[in-house]
Amino acid sequence: MNTEQVRDYVLRYLEATDCHILEKSPAHVTVKLSERADRVLTNRPYYWGFIDRTGAEAETMRFTFVFDPAAMPPEPPRAVSYGSAPAPAAPGPAASAGGTGPLAAAGAAPQAAPGESVLGRYFGVAPAFTGGGGGPGRIPRDDVTYGSKRLEQIMQAAHTEGRFIQLFVEPPATGPVRGGRGVKQSAPYESWLLLNFKLEFACDLKREEIHSYGISLVSGKMRLDYMEEVLRMDVTPKLPPHVHVLPWRLTLHAALSYVEEHLAEVISRHDDAWAREARVRLEEELSRLASYYEPLIREESQQPGRMRQQEAPPPPSNGEDGEEEARSMTIDEQYEVRQQEVRWQFEPRIEVSLINAGLVHVPMLQ
Repeated sequence: MNTEQVRDYVLRYLEATDCHILEKSPAHVTVKLSERADRVLTNRPYYWGFIDRTGAEAETMRFTFVFDPAAMPPEPPRAVSYGSAPAPAAPGPAASAGGTGPLAAAGAAPQAAPGESVLGRYFGVAPAFTGGGGGPGRIPRDDVTYGSKRLEQIMQAAHTEGRFIQLFVEPPATGPVRGGRGVKQSAPYESWLLLNFKLEFACDLKREEIHSYGISLVSGKMRLDYMEEVLRMDVTPKLPPHVHVLPWRLTLHAALSYVEEHLAEVISRHDDAWAREARVRLEEELSRLASYYEPLIREESQQPGRMRQQEAPPPPSNGEDGEEEARSMTIDEQYEVRQQEVRWQFEPRIEVSLINAGLVHVPMLQ
């Protein structure tokens, strides 16, 4: 992803979660998070637990997300300003006379302004941290570039919250057909189940395919690449006026079963040459491991005492790593672990995972 793509993605997420954008430029955006986004992005479980228990009004945080750090001015030093020092009070009689007693010290103390606290009189007022509140404090700044932790967090939040959606197609501008007395008739809408799958052909190499299905819960019709059709639709998450959804004839479980059967048929038609080649490489790697470990195992069985003495684990010490643990394992255990690693890497397998799903309600075709 380039800078423009990252910026568009983050802005779409902020708009979808109802965040308030305070300032925006091609290189950055300053935003006040919504409660929904704050709960996910700020990692403040104790604060939100307190808000949920007490019912207090929540104060969400503000952030400046920087998409192009080179185009942004450097962040100012994070120093705390305590304001101007209080003006010294006029010396009292004892001080003007050169006294050194308690009265002289009291006369030299600064006078408090009305409503001013003791700490404010001596140290000034430090600006509040405006992670969520107003005031002159510093707003946290994060670089949101490809590969950054903040972008990964936003993508994970979007993936988690977008696993299932429900959308309605906006009715045409002409509106539904009017009845005899000029009353708008309710337009029937048909529910389509949208399923996006990721198909992985994995061995020491990997190939991925995206398959999108749409199946009508009313008629049972199935369409391929249905996500492309949905992207061209004008949709809204709210039910439009003068619209009713037709009752389903298929359950979600039955519709999913039909799609799974079709996906299994698609997999069966794929060329399995890649799997045969992967198994050949797997056998070669297992043979290479056997040529190394089996002589050691035979030698250990012939001279168990000597090999046990050679393979005895070293005394434990602080900071021992994986190599220390590997040396403490027996040869049989090492051989078994290496075999499992090779099988995991080279053994061909097909994995199917659901990316996301949704219900799309579209006008019923007459």
